[in-house]
Amino acid sequence: MALTLQQNNTISMNFRSPHHHSAKSTHPNFSFTNENTKKQKLHMENPKSRRISLQRSGQNQLVQNQKLPPKTKLQALETVIRNLEMTVKNGTDIYDPQIFASLLETCFQLQAIDHGVRVHELIPEKLLRKNVGISSKLIRLYACSGQTQKAHQLFDKMPKRNTSAFPWNSIISGYAEKGLFEDALAMYFQMVEEGVEPDCYTFPRALKACGGVGLIHVGEEVHRHVIRRGFGSNGFILNALVDMYSKCGDIVKAQKLFDQIGTKDLVSWNSMLIGYMRHELVTKALNLFRLMIRDGIEPDSVSISALLVARIPFSIGKQIHGWVHRRGTNQELSIVNSLVDFYADQKKLKQVRWLFENMHERDVVSWNSVISAHSKHCEALLYFEKMVKSGDLPDSVTFVSLLSACAHLGKLEDAERLFRAMQERYDISPRMEHYSCMVNLYGRLGLIDKAFDFVMKRMEFEAGPTVWGALLYACYRHGNVKIGELAAQHLFELEPDNDHNFELLMKIYRNAGLTENVQRIKLMMIERGLDSPIPYERH
Repeated sequence: MALTLQQNNTISMNFRSPHHHSAKSTHPNFSFTNENTKKQKLHMENPKSRRISLQRSGQNQLVQNQKLPPKTKLQALETVIRNLEMTVKNGTDIYDPQIFASLLETCFQLQAIDHGVRVHELIPEKLLRKNVGISSKLIRLYACSGQTQKAHQLFDKMPKRNTSAFPWNSIISGYAEKGLFEDALAMYFQMVEEGVEPDCYTFPRALKACGGVGLIHVGEEVHRHVIRRGFGSNGFILNALVDMYSKCGDIVKAQKLFDQIGTKDLVSWNSMLIGYMRHELVTKALNLFRLMIRDGIEPDSVSISALLVARIPFSIGKQIHGWVHRRGTNQELSIVNSLVDFYADQKKLKQVRWLFENMHERDVVSWNSVISAHSKHCEALLYFEKMVKSGDLPDSVTFVSLLSACAHLGKLEDAERLFRAMQERYDISPRMEHYSCMVNLYGRLGLIDKAFDFVMKRMEFEAGPTVWGALLYACYRHGNVKIGELAAQHLFELEPDNDHNFELLMKIYRNAGLTENVQRIKLMMIERGLDSPIPYERH
């Protein structure tokens, strides 16, 4: 079957013989013509089963009374699927695999996941069980949309799944993109164990998962597989190896592999650049950036952002800003966002505001950056009001910055109002950072009992070190021994090697004149092998 989606014209579908069961090589076929196809009747082999048997060269006009032709590929796809749904609803099953293969490929290319689900519902179960191509395309569609559980269920039912690396690659990629790196690696090694040969698309996905878990010995094992399969000089895979080794801590090996790449593309340079910045090798990164430009590779937003988000000297950042301005890329959204972050780190709020106010477009990252830059100033709340009026929706990060600003400014009512709005209006569940900000606010205002009740009664999960740490510090500032002891006990369990928690409790005791308790905590530190500026006195 050749699927024809015609822009601004009627949609026609070419049906081939249902004897074509293979869908491995089927791709979307878009054609835009001004000719209308002729109507033909569906020929039924068996009226009882109402199974479609279509002539090899015939055409079927599915849309007969369409007054407004589709204007986009997505609209055309919607029309095709809707008519197929009507066909099936009327009792006619469709058994041509190429119809579904073409539709699923189109859904994938357009990232029309919901349409793909509807296509899935039209596929007869018998056809799905016997056709590897359709199953593979369905698995890819679900995996790329983050529906890894659904993809894996289809994978487990798939016939002859070991005949191709394609379905395995889809599952591995789905897990890796979702951050489920251990699951991705488990699938990779299962693939190898079952005798399926990894291909040039398998290894970059597996190596990404290796970098995600940070286990260099696992990455080295995958690297050995790369060499054995003869992909050691593949540029695509070498880029992935550079990224993997830098993430796993071996920047020297990453650099050696980078030097082996014959023709370096933008991804190659960015992989090495980000690797240097990850290891805080700022000088090497800047030298690489210069070499990149000298070799005629135009840095993109990834390159620029990699440098700007690092702690580079202000003079270097200004030079990069000037270079961006001269290249005319000073309005690329991700670059402007990075520049806002850079000037915010440098405490240059005037430049932050100028950049923000002159942005041609803004996203939630832009708003978060300018609000965070003013997290110790009243302007943070004003920018949030502007954000709401603009129609952009805040996210979890937005409220961390807002609540932090309220804590610094002592704005209790604003903080409580924002905390409620976050949950009730924006349906954002509080994270540890949000609770920490609220405890910090209550603590700064001396509302220690309220802070403790907030932790014990309002939190929906166990408090972590940041929450108990904020409470302990508040107890130190306001001399609350009782709650300070409780907070410290939780911290001793959560962070047994953090001497700062022990020292804060000792200061609380010392300020309260509880000398014996100071010595008891000091002895506890000695037993745990921790040092303290307060000497231990034997009695």
